[in-house]
Amino acid sequence: MSQHDTLDLQPTLTWSDDLVMNMDQMDQTHREFVDLLAATETAPEDQLLQSFTELIAHTEEHFSGENQWMLDVDFGPGGCHTDEHEMILKVMREVLRRGQEEGKLAMVRQLTGELAVWFDGHAKSMDAVLAMYLKDVQYDPVTRIVHKPQERAEGAPPPECGVPLDEAAPAA
Repeated sequence: MSQHDTLDLQPTLTWSDDLVMNMDQMDQTHREFVDLLAATETAPEDQLLQSFTELIAHTEEHFSGENQWMLDVDFGPGGCHTDEHEMILKVMREVLRRGQEEGKLAMVRQLTGELAVWFDGHAKSMDAVLAMYLKDVQYDPVTRIVHKPQERAEGAPPPECGVPLDEAAPAA
């Protein structure tokens, strides 16, 4: 793909209001991720690996922050959310390795488009549920203080991964 060809590329995902969670720190991190992802997806060949490396570094910090929030508030479905973060990072690192060692730039470019589709769904499900819970417990991601802790009834299972609390409860 020539430099000219990349000018014609359009990113799969761009920032929009339907990605807003109304949590400043989460929204800022998500917007940065979407912007870096779009820049990587449309990067010229000679800048693709550097852009993807920067995206991975941002994603590691992004996911680490969310994982810490889930620990801080004892978020029930945090385990599968964290597992999904780890799986995505594992794939990103492997594709970067293959791009660097095997010259598989098309694989890097393909993954960026697939990450855009994945992130759109992840943000609107798992991250939306997390944001709702963080607001419910009045969590401050800057101070890491939970102002209104919630406790599950003894023996009650945690809600399912990515399912809003009111939908996870069995019908009466």
